[in-house]
Amino acid sequence: MAAPAPAVGVPAASATTSGGAARRLPGIDALRIFGAVLVVGLHVGRFPEWPVPAMELTMAAGRWVVPFFFVVMGFFLGQRPNWAASALGSAGRLLQITLVCALLYALLHAVQLGPKAALERILSQDAIVRGVWGHLWFMHAALAGVLLAAARPDWCMARGAWWGIAAVILLASVIDSLCAMGRVSWPTMFASRFLGGAAMVWLGIKLASVPVRTLARWWPVLLVGGALLLVAQGMAVRWKGGQAIELQLHVGAVLMGVGAMALGLWLPATPMMERLADWGRRYALGLYLLHPMMIEMLRSVGLRRSDGLWLCAAGLTLLLLWAAEHWFPRGKAVLDGR
Repeated sequence: MAAPAPAVGVPAASATTSGGAARRLPGIDALRIFGAVLVVGLHVGRFPEWPVPAMELTMAAGRWVVPFFFVVMGFFLGQRPNWAASALGSAGRLLQITLVCALLYALLHAVQLGPKAALERILSQDAIVRGVWGHLWFMHAALAGVLLAAARPDWCMARGAWWGIAAVILLASVIDSLCAMGRVSWPTMFASRFLGGAAMVWLGIKLASVPVRTLARWWPVLLVGGALLLVAQGMAVRWKGGQAIELQLHVGAVLMGVGAMALGLWLPATPMMERLADWGRRYALGLYLLHPMMIEMLRSVGLRRSDGLWLCAAGLTLLLLWAAEHWFPRGKAVLDGR
């Protein structure tokens, strides 16, 4: 079996040393597989079988994952000597992954709805903007972020870029909160979240200029501070009559995503961490991309309980990826953008 290459959509962790050689950072790769499993839970639903506080806490606790993926992608792009040129290569692989997934989910629509209805859904404005499946907005936003960074690297390098990035993320989060309160339409929120995703790629590029030791030292403050902000934003939305669980982009979750990356930089390379990191490099991207298809298949055979659906969808998707890696490696490589 060929050794797996770094995936782009949920990037493999490597850092550039002073001599220019790349080294693995197993802590970040290990967090990738953990985060991908949490994403499956976010897409299952609201866990109505659980007590309301536990359900809300579970949903909120997973919101750091998508910011983590965006920021890590930008961080490792920014650490490369010629990162603007590397961004173009990443954009090509992101586009390949997006097109492959669009084809896979188009086939799923055809099976579910029939060819004509599937074609109408795929060509609808909503599907074109979001991807044929909603979670693929991540790929589009990441693609926009790396393309813009490649086109205008001077914008990323400007000192004022920190303020611009923060302003875009804050604006996207405010619009998200207003949507959760019923004061802004869902399409407006989605457009702002898309821009926020691109800004988080840029945030990762900027963070690459911060010494790794400094980032690693601050992981507890970033995680705890982000969690407190996440709770505070949810409470504010609820106080104003909104649905806190509908929040998609907490400011605190972005801070937690940076903190998770810093934690990954700090974690030691133990044998267990190396094993988890190997799983992260091989399976995290595929798990993120394919799990909604597995959720739909399990629902079609009658599995309804949310926690069971979560565990089964994650486990069976990982099994599917393992099988593809062993028996259809070329297909797995295409899915990974290689």
